[in-house]
Amino acid sequence: MNEQGEYWRDLRTVLAVAEAGSLSAAARNLGISHATVFRHINQIEEKLAAKLFERGRDGYSLTAAGERLAALTGRFDQDLVGLERQILGQELEPAGLVRITTTDTLLINFLSPILVALQKRFPEIELEIDCSNEIVNLNRRDADIALRPSKEAGDNMIGRRLSDIAMAVYCHKSYAQQHLEDRVPEGSLAGSSGRSPAGLKDVPRDVPLTVPLAVLQQQVWVGPGEKLFYLPLARWLREKGLQPSVRTRHNSLLAVADAVRAGAGLAILPCFMADEDSSLLRLAGPLPELTGELWLLTHPDLRSVGRIRACMDFLAGELVQRRSLLEGQ
Repeated sequence: MNEQGEYWRDLRTVLAVAEAGSLSAAARNLGISHATVFRHINQIEEKLAAKLFERGRDGYSLTAAGERLAALTGRFDQDLVGLERQILGQELEPAGLVRITTTDTLLINFLSPILVALQKRFPEIELEIDCSNEIVNLNRRDADIALRPSKEAGDNMIGRRLSDIAMAVYCHKSYAQQHLEDRVPEGSLAGSSGRSPAGLKDVPRDVPLTVPLAVLQQQVWVGPGEKLFYLPLARWLREKGLQPSVRTRHNSLLAVADAVRAGAGLAILPCFMADEDSSLLRLAGPLPELTGELWLLTHPDLRSVGRIRACMDFLAGELVQRRSLLEGQ
C-alpha cells in the first residue's frame, strides 16, 4: 500500500475508534486485530505530531485535535460512500457539452421534439446543434454526433443505420383541385373503389393517388437548386421527362416544401416531412429509386464517452420508433 493509501487507512481507523470507544471494539468492526488498530493510531499521531486520543480506564476519548480530524474524516467518508453507491447503481447522470450536426429538413420537421425529450431525460447535458446541409467532418471533431441522410456511414465513422428515408410526389390540395380534379382516373385512389364524389379536397392525407406519368409531365414542378443537387433525383426527373416542367428551383428542401404549400406545383419531398402536413396530397407511393438511408454516427474515439453514448442510445431509440413515418408507411 502506498503512503496515501496508508494515510486514508489510518484516518478510518481513527474514525472507527472514535465511534466504538475502544480499540477492541474498533478492531472487531474493522475486521483486524487489536494490535493493528493500536499501530495505526500511533502511526497517524506520529505523522500529525498531535495527540488524538486520551487513554483511560473507560476507553479512548477524542482530544480537541482528534474531534476535528474525526469530524472531517466522517464527512469525507460519507461522501465517498455516496459516490461509490451512485457509481455501482449507475445513478450518475451524463453531463457536459454534446455537439450534434444534422440537416435543416430533419431538424425543423422531425428532430426538434426528440431533442427536447433528450434534454428532459439528461438535464445535465448541454446540446449544441449545427443545422446545415453541408457534411460536417467528424474526423476534425467539428461535431460529436451526426444524424445524416446518406447511403453510407462515412470513412472511419461508427454508428448505425436507423431506417430508410422515403420520398414521394406531393402537391398542395388546392393545386390538385385546380389542375388534377378531372385528370385522375376513376379507381386511382389507393385502397378505394373510386374517387370521392366530393373531389380531391376530401381525399384522406394518408391515401396516395396514383397519377399517370402523362399527367405528371403536364404539371408545373418545383425542383432542387445546385446546392441541393441530388443525383438520383436529377436522374429520375430526367428519365421521367419532367426536367422541362421544373419552373422553380430552391437550394433548401424547406423552401421547396414551402413553395409547394403555396401552390407552386409538384415536388419530390421526404415522406416524414410531407405526410404530417394535412394541406399536402401525396400523388403516388414512395419511390424506391429515390429512397435514402438515415445514419446516426460518431467518431470511434468518442464511442465510450458517457454523454455521447447516452445521446446516441436515446436518439436511436426515439428514431426507430418513428421508422414508419420515415419510410412513408
